[in-house]
Amino acid sequence: MEDLLEAERCLQAAQSAGDVEALDQLRHTDVVAMGPDGSTFTKEADLETHRSGALRIVSLVERSVDVQQDGPTGVTRTVADIEAVQDGVPAAVRFRYTRLWVWADGRWQVLAAAFGPADGEAGEPAGEAR
Repeated sequence: MEDLLEAERCLQAAQSAGDVEALDQLRHTDVVAMGPDGSTFTKEADLETHRSGALRIVSLVERSVDVQQDGPTGVTRTVADIEAVQDGVPAAVRFRYTRLWVWADGRWQVLAAAFGPADGEAGEPAGEAR
């Protein structure tokens, strides 16, 4: 199996680059995510925001990451500073992401995710994984 931390970082890079093809590979067909306002969205809805340019990530800086893996499942908890433009409106925020990953079709894929403001926590230095 590939390293789950590597998959998390590949996802971050794909988000930053707006790489829809990579995001498609890193997200399970049945993924459901919950945003900061409690709304949920599907894989296709998320991909469309990147594809259309409605969401453009200008900068994504990992502040901390925690990885737990148990066989073909795992969880990543990441705090990142994000600068983005969504629907033409620039924003800068520190988000906390929690992702449930599954090993399927020979690769790690996100099956469920939730994210919201990290309330200004500095987190741990980037690169530390527990």
